Amino acid sequence: MSRDALRDNADVSSIDRIADSPADIETLDVYCSAGSVRHAATRLHLHHSSVARRLENIGKRLGMELTTPSGLVRGQLALTAWRLRGPLPLP
Repeated sequence: MSRDALRDNADVSSIDRIADSPADIETLDVYCSAGSVRHAATRLHLHHSSVARRLENIGKRLGMELTTPSGLVRGQLALTAWRLRGPLPLP
């Protein structure tokens, strides 16, 4: 897939909306690699309800329900493609 196609992908573009928050990117990254809220909470040294709340807010900004199996996969793919795309060129 080309960088242009990744740039135009809605899920990849949605990651740009949270990219200004390192805590949101870290939470999403840890959750996507851990596969569960509780495992992510352990890795982040937070209570699971705090991570669940963060993921709910992140999901609203991304336009996806991250805590469902399909949302987790969608988040993983979007985050991976966002990283592969690299930074957007300056206007």
